[in-house]
Amino acid sequence: MYNNISPAVGCQPAVVLACAGAPEGDLNLVRSLGEQGVPVIVLGEYADPPSRYSRYCIEFVQVPDFGGHPQELLAALAELSRRHGGPLPVFPSADPDLEALSRLGDATRPYMRSTMADPALVLTLMDKGAFSELATRAGLPVPRTFTPHSLAEAEQGAGMLTYPAIVKPSLPTSWRHPALPRAISLAKAIVVESHGELMDICRTVAPWGLALILQEYVPGDDAEHYDVHAFIDQHGEARATFCGRKWRIQPPHVGSGCYVESLHEPALEAMVADLLQRIGYRGIANLNFKRHSRTGEFKLLEINARVSQWSILTTRSGVNLPWMAYRDVCGLAQEAPPPRQSGLWYVSGKSDFRAVRGYVREGLWTWSGYLRSLLKRPMVCQVLSLRDPGPARQLTLRWIAEKMRLRSPS
Repeated sequence: MYNNISPAVGCQPAVVLACAGAPEGDLNLVRSLGEQGVPVIVLGEYADPPSRYSRYCIEFVQVPDFGGHPQELLAALAELSRRHGGPLPVFPSADPDLEALSRLGDATRPYMRSTMADPALVLTLMDKGAFSELATRAGLPVPRTFTPHSLAEAEQGAGMLTYPAIVKPSLPTSWRHPALPRAISLAKAIVVESHGELMDICRTVAPWGLALILQEYVPGDDAEHYDVHAFIDQHGEARATFCGRKWRIQPPHVGSGCYVESLHEPALEAMVADLLQRIGYRGIANLNFKRHSRTGEFKLLEINARVSQWSILTTRSGVNLPWMAYRDVCGLAQEAPPPRQSGLWYVSGKSDFRAVRGYVREGLWTWSGYLRSLLKRPMVCQVLSLRDPGPARQLTLRWIAEKMRLRSPS
């Protein structure tokens, strides 16, 4: 598939990976790069990622289930490198493609310009247990965490926590087993109210491996969640940071930001730049924090070695991290960034609506409050964009077709 856009003179195409089930990150990357004149190739696990219909996508390549078959991803990158005269900058957009690239390791070197951190460090950050050990060594401000290797160790750790507490899979895919209840298998994290509830989860997942961590709960509502996005260049210099406050997240209490405000938190952003440099990080990073509602202290929950699902807000606020990463790996001098803006708002319509339904059931938001929140300006929408209408148009047509299919007689 080719679209008629005018790439910047001399701009090498960039490859954006699009895995099934996470369409936000790849669309954000395509737009952030394409608006700077970079022609983008979308390499997708499935046939219809919304980013495929962006005006900035010049080519679409499908490699089914490349997250589960990294060698097929490698073959596709090798073919793109051959056709385009050399290795291309490659951008992972979600955990499955990030993990696939990291596990390929040095095998990707002839075929791609890596925009990622060192693969070994990426895998450490993705494994919650390994990350906990790194955090202890590096003195990172994380909540108290236990990594049990047996039910006896889980019982011991559970007895040392106060409640509520958090249970998380060690890896994003650790609980993806068909025999596990969906409430567990699809969970990014679970808030438990008691020792007994925590141990019930441990016993449920134990037959498939006790791949989990137990963590202190940081008190505060969902509006205490902050993310800092950063870019560290190949020489270890912190080129840019950005902060967003997540007022609503989906699923509520344990999910990703779906209604977010851009703001400036100089002390927190400086701390992030320092800790990334301390652990030898390079590339784009997305750090999740929660502010303790009583002490005001920011606790680091995780470091993601990729863009966030709402990273288009970062770009719209004047901090285009993918463009910086592209210039860095292509050996181009960094440009002076435009003035950074605070006070922009972001909404991911479908996810946010689902989140609000949950908040309303809990009495934490009202429908009138939700509607008023959508009137804030300037508002950045996840899909809808007048300068790039293709993805929204395609999703609308897909929704209409599905409604018609459900209404038609069988």
